[in-house]
Amino acid sequence: MKSSLRKSFFDRILRSFALSLALVAASFSSAAGQTTTFAQFFEQLGTQDFGFINNTTSGNFNTVPGGSPVFFLYSNIVGLDPSLQGIQSARLYITTTTTAPGFSSSGTVSQPLNQTVTVQILRDTPAPPGVGGGSRTNLLTAIFTPAGQTPAIVGADGGNSGTLSVTTPDHTVTFTSHFLSFASTTARNLAFSFSSVSPSFALGGGSFLQTLSAAGSGTFASNPVPVYIGPTAAAVSVAGRVARPNGLGLANAEVTLRQQDGPALVTSTDAEGNFRFDGVAGSQSVVLSVRSKRYSYSPQLVTLNDSAFDISFTPNQ
Repeated sequence: MKSSLRKSFFDRILRSFALSLALVAASFSSAAGQTTTFAQFFEQLGTQDFGFINNTTSGNFNTVPGGSPVFFLYSNIVGLDPSLQGIQSARLYITTTTTAPGFSSSGTVSQPLNQTVTVQILRDTPAPPGVGGGSRTNLLTAIFTPAGQTPAIVGADGGNSGTLSVTTPDHTVTFTSHFLSFASTTARNLAFSFSSVSPSFALGGGSFLQTLSAAGSGTFASNPVPVYIGPTAAAVSVAGRVARPNGLGLANAEVTLRQQDGPALVTSTDAEGNFRFDGVAGSQSVVLSVRSKRYSYSPQLVTLNDSAFDISFTPNQ
């Protein structure tokens, strides 16, 4: 019973979400040719997680600290692993600074974003080992910059809703993901819809958009749609020991594992000097290094064709 109620709840959310984005998606489909939506997001809580800060001589457009909790959904992608199908719980981050003042025309306020904008949507938990690359969390990262035109947040002067539409070739748009390949895409678009804008859209100090916050949803499209990368090398474990000059284990030493594609992993040795990393993507070379206040250790390059359990660190002479 609870399962059916939950499914019904999400079905209603998705229908409402699709309707709310229809007009936004249409705004760039005609401008950039035929594209197909491959991903969407909407806020889990519907709170004002998106904000613009007026610094008088510049402005910051970003999300709340820790990112906005969102529901993310891939669509129209063939062969997705079951773990990536349906709603994904994630966090969305936006970061940019603009030095271009806004302007008002015919009752519409526009705030140009003339610097690089990064939108990152990270899965709350990594996908299962073997699904995706790197840390198996990057559902989608979008980076866009001006090209022929400058992207802008647009809303009615004094209104409480707005949009941000980005299209190629008017703008330079790059998509990356731990799960999808965009190598064959020739047109890439995204559109955000903002609601519950508070206070209303208006220009503030320095003619930049006044400081405000808003709720947001969005959609991403390309032509053709990206390709699911498919299973990657199975995850492996890396373990070893850090020794003192007398051969005994060194406790509380910081051990870092740097991957070719993915974040650096950090752990500390136990009382016996042992360390271990699990869930590391195989078929890659990693660099292991040790930091200690008392001793110096040389980094080691390790190729992970399989799990490695015998990594040994001894102090430099």
